[in-house]
Amino acid sequence: MTTTIVRLPIQPNQLCDRCPATAKVRATFLSGELHFCGHHAKNLKDSLMLKALEVYDPEALFNLESHVTM
Repeated sequence: MTTTIVRLPIQPNQLCDRCPATAKVRATFLSGELHFCGHHAKNLKDSLMLKALEVYDPEALFNLESHVTM
């Protein structure tokens, strides 16, 4: 059996988990997902790179090479 992973886009009404701005980046962890606006995603870039299983950054806010799924 083959497993297919479908990555859904960030919904337009999805808000940042740190402020009321629109989410631009989704970080997936073992415990779940967090969404961040561009400002918070850029501020947390280093931490996200170390801890997230996957970072979905469709607008390439921080040009990640090996960690981004678009």
